[in-house]
Amino acid sequence: MAAPEPAVPAAAAPAYTPGMGAVDTMDVFFERLNTGDREAAVQLFDEKAEMRIHVLGNVKVLRGEQMAGWFLRADRGMRMLPGEGRDTGNTFECNLLVVRPGAQSQELDATFRVEAGKITAINFAPR
Repeated sequence: MAAPEPAVPAAAAPAYTPGMGAVDTMDVFFERLNTGDREAAVQLFDEKAEMRIHVLGNVKVLRGEQMAGWFLRADRGMRMLPGEGRDTGNTFECNLLVVRPGAQSQELDATFRVEAGKITAINFAPR
């Protein structure tokens, strides 16, 4: 019988923190956004993230600071409420209800791509 291998000292063992998947990341994002902590919500964006917004047959693409600014400047009290969703690994697709004070609510088809716990792409299209 072979002798057991010596245990690796805790200091030498690699630190491992399981990465957040798309659904976990989006849960944190929506929680932060909907409680009014927009700055913390946009910290989940990758520095090279981009957002596509489809409106009336046109597509507006926002990147980096523009994308973060869109969320930071949104109406106070704006809420994004995800409905039925689908987890496809590093992508989260959902029906999204956007509620803003004094405005009609909107339903969107939303897709969020997440890599290493950071949101790298968002796609919003009207339903």
